[in-house]
Amino acid sequence: MRKWFVFIVFLVLNTSVFSQKKYDVVLPLDYHKELSYPLFIVFHGGNGNMKNMKTWWTSSILSKSFIVAYFEASTLDRAPNRWGWRNLAKERNNVKQYYSEIIQTYNVNLNEVYVGGFSLGGKMSVDLALNQAIPIKGFISLNHGGGTTEFFTTKNIIRAKENRLKAVLLSGEKDYRYKKESLKIKNRFEELRLDHKFFEIKNLGHTSPKYFSKLLDNYIDFLRN
Repeated sequence: MRKWFVFIVFLVLNTSVFSQKKYDVVLPLDYHKELSYPLFIVFHGGNGNMKNMKTWWTSSILSKSFIVAYFEASTLDRAPNRWGWRNLAKERNNVKQYYSEIIQTYNVNLNEVYVGGFSLGGKMSVDLALNQAIPIKGFISLNHGGGTTEFFTTKNIIRAKENRLKAVLLSGEKDYRYKKESLKIKNRFEELRLDHKFFEIKNLGHTSPKYFSKLLDNYIDFLRN
């Protein structure tokens, strides 16, 4: 009897954690379902969630012209609702599933799919752009964290260049990962001549600048043109 009780409790707890909706879609102002829109997918950082990202990963261009999807990781970093992109193989499959659901539900311009994220979310953006788990045209990584993945290779960067992928790297001057990660990625993109922009934010640590929405608008224009 006790074993059955433990099993039921385990099942309930895991169902409550993993049955949560793992993405949220925000439609542009004056959305018309007969029109197609570019899609921007946002990934939170480690120990984060999509609700938090919705409060600051916004901009004038995104709210007016884009379908924006905020994705949430499946690994629980801290109860009750702080998540991290820890199991990349699983997360890539989840991203494919969520993306498939979104393009079946909304009229997305499949030639204009972009991703972006903070810290580990930036890592997810670079990873997905280089392995093309979904068809990504460009990405924005803010204070990239967690290292690079097995897809950060010369071959994949050259392929991305040939496919005209565009990249934006934003990094705080005082971010503790600045030299080991953001500069490493920037230097590799420069060597292989991938079309990218790099912006060093003075006096910023591992966080977001107050004027981030303006930066987003500036660099979204770069990704699209």
